[in-house]
Amino acid sequence: FAVMRRRHDLIHTQGWNTTSADIATAHICIAAWRLANMHAPAGSGFGEKVLGWYVERQERNFYRNGVRHIIVPSNRVRLDLEKHYGVSVEATVIPHGFPEAVVAPPREKCRRELQLPQDVFVAFYAGDARKGLDVTLRAVADVDAIHLLVVSRSKLRSYQSLASQLGIENRTYWVPGLPDLAAAYAASDLLIHPTVYDAFGLVVAEALAFGLPVIVSREAGITELLEDRRSVWLVRAGSAEDCAEALRILSSDRRMVAEFASAAKEAAGTRTWNDVAAETMALYEKVAAER
Repeated sequence: FAVMRRRHDLIHTQGWNTTSADIATAHICIAAWRLANMHAPAGSGFGEKVLGWYVERQERNFYRNGVRHIIVPSNRVRLDLEKHYGVSVEATVIPHGFPEAVVAPPREKCRRELQLPQDVFVAFYAGDARKGLDVTLRAVADVDAIHLLVVSRSKLRSYQSLASQLGIENRTYWVPGLPDLAAAYAASDLLIHPTVYDAFGLVVAEALAFGLPVIVSREAGITELLEDRRSVWLVRAGSAEDCAEALRILSSDRRMVAEFASAAKEAAGTRTWNDVAAETMALYEKVAAER
């Protein structure tokens, strides 16, 4: 509070963290997220159920009345703010950057550490289970050749029950969380991310930097930067059929996987965090000059 009372050339806040600012980065549209994950098997957490409506209301008031300029990581967030909050202030799209290209650790070693079989095709699901783990499990159930690695800090009991009902418990490997996903990326053949909502999708960016092909829904903002059927395979959110088709084709064609992997690293090299910093600084200068 003491810092905020000082005089500043410009105040930039990450989301709704204050009552007013010159620039705010909208990393999410809470209204769009709550609507998208309404029917997830595990449902919303207690805090979100109790306070979600309040946060949504405060976020709406802030973006409509408390900020002069908004940064969004994708066009989908810009459109969500207009649709759900009636936001009319100027928004600049500054997509996030991709991590620097990395050398993956040895696959065999990573698979041993994660207790994965060495000679199978492994799809990797990472992050919030509500974004599409149920769809992923149903897709894997339709493709016998696929094994699934799940790394998530979400409550997984309902998803583990679904895996058992689908008869794929012996092909699904559950890891409650990892401080670093490098071993999981290296151990996997592709990332599957049929998300119901993602302002951007940093897990997709990370996977591409590792040279991992990605199956991802069009609801991820990062797809605005990517080409379908090259580094990524785009699917409809909620469509286990789309995901199963992509898994079936990719798991049976190693040459296609290699081509996707090469294109993934190429895509990850097109935008860095230095680009993000430069574009953000340019906006600072523009907004400060207008004061």
